[in-house]
Amino acid sequence: MVETTKDCFAKDLVWDVVEYSLVVVDTKGIVRNINLAAERLFGKSDRYIIGENLEKLLPGHPVALDLVKRAMDLRMPCRLRDAEITPAPGVVVAVSLMVSPLRNEEGELAGALLQMEDLAAVEGLEDDQRLNDTLDSLGNMAMAVAHEVKNPLAGIRGAAQLLEMEVDSESATACTELIRTEVDRISLLLDKLLGLADDQLILEKELNIHEILNHVIQVCSHGSPIPTRDFDPSLPNIKGDRDQLIQLFLNLAQNAIDACGVSGEVVISTRMSSRIRSERGQRRHFIVVEVRDNGPGIQPSLMQKIFLPFITSKNHGTGLGLAISQKIINEHDGMIEVKSKPGQTVFRTYLHVFNS
Repeated sequence: MVETTKDCFAKDLVWDVVEYSLVVVDTKGIVRNINLAAERLFGKSDRYIIGENLEKLLPGHPVALDLVKRAMDLRMPCRLRDAEITPAPGVVVAVSLMVSPLRNEEGELAGALLQMEDLAAVEGLEDDQRLNDTLDSLGNMAMAVAHEVKNPLAGIRGAAQLLEMEVDSESATACTELIRTEVDRISLLLDKLLGLADDQLILEKELNIHEILNHVIQVCSHGSPIPTRDFDPSLPNIKGDRDQLIQLFLNLAQNAIDACGVSGEVVISTRMSSRIRSERGQRRHFIVVEVRDNGPGIQPSLMQKIFLPFITSKNHGTGLGLAISQKIINEHDGMIEVKSKPGQTVFRTYLHVFNS
């Protein structure tokens, strides 16, 4: 049974930190308080939810409502591990439900606390953790291998240059040039591998996201298609490392260009995100950057492992770009998502607003 403080409907310091959706109702089923996770679940702020009847928020879901009633009738916690709710029109969420009765100072029943755990979100967090563990392991391996290989490569390249200066044969010169070209290519691959392993200091400077994206588009303008802009000019600044963020969006933009081909379309858009994260009692806001293309889409078999190193659908790709992008976004304490279907792939990144 949940013990309450003097005001059983008050938020405490950890209220908005909890990732579960929490809804407090009184004995009449009227919502008296919700946390930040519940706001995200319902897609509304607390001012539009507090004061509403829980039955109105969860229409057509007697299981959840019955669980609340049962917990209050029995004066004990009740749980349902597998249920579905519809927090918004057309949205069905699989959840685990837990209801605990609330008592006032005199020990009388005052209401109930409904806890809703998004099962898909839990799976996503577990997948993210497994991915991060894999990236850490592969990063350490990459660093060890790269350091061991780069020194011999430098010797091979130097020897090829010396040999090229001493031979007159065109065929021999072609061979030494091939050696140098291949060594340079392998060195570049090793540098990318080291990018997975290096824990670089993130310079949390105030940055204009559109300046970064304009630079990325300029770099990509030598090919086709050239990404088009769909920017919200009113966005606040973000914080982070400019060079790393340029690398992040270069990877995403180049992947989109490669995916849709010369006759395709790539759009880079920005907007304010409805996502909010609460840390140390303060709400942190995000902006979202989308890189969208109209290519054939990502194969379903690749979707679950798209951010792992060496996973690629390109004939000549290394499969390191998205792994490095994932590492950069993690170091910026942001998020990255991908949605794909034939004719549309969207990579969506979330970055913190400066001083939010």
